Amino acid sequence: MKATEETTIRPLALTDHAEWLRMRRALWPECSDDVHAYAMRIYSEEPERAQVFVHSRKDGSLGGFLEVCIRDRVEGSFCRRVGYIQSWYVDPDIRRKRIGRRLFDAAETWARDQGVAEIGSDCGVGNDDSLAMHAAMGFEETSRLAHFLKKIRTQDLDQASDRAVSRRSPRRPFRTSTKNRVVVSLL
Repeated sequence: MKATEETTIRPLALTDHAEWLRMRRALWPECSDDVHAYAMRIYSEEPERAQVFVHSRKDGSLGGFLEVCIRDRVEGSFCRRVGYIQSWYVDPDIRRKRIGRRLFDAAETWARDQGVAEIGSDCGVGNDDSLAMHAAMGFEETSRLAHFLKKIRTQDLDQASDRAVSRRSPRRPFRTSTKNRVVVSLL
């Protein structure tokens, strides 16, 4: 197939980090740059467990990305290792041109090459566009789950959270607050 604006999908390159950060900020504007940097570092340090695919525009900028990893456990799966779509984003000006599909196809091929038989994903219950997209890609909904968090101490909470993120090893998960977006939890 001839490469066009809609089909130029490739693994992330070191020179792509500024554009990747731009798109991560668009997907999760409430996340701090420290949280983005932490997540981005994991993908850079563990290529055998995590990969990023990007859509490269003709002008060299990026128009979308998909972060995929291998997890030891995924809701609804009984497999020991499962591919997992962590993040999936396409710039608004080029949506509905099958770029998301091609990003997913690259991630699915990568996961299969890692020896997994299933790939999972998640999205917010109220995110109708994402729910429809997942269905169109052949995903089957396995469950709906509400996550809860109660603050039990407010004094110095932000400082404690910042210290906790900086102490985490690359394999430990973290979470971010999202509104109808995919929840981030890595490796």
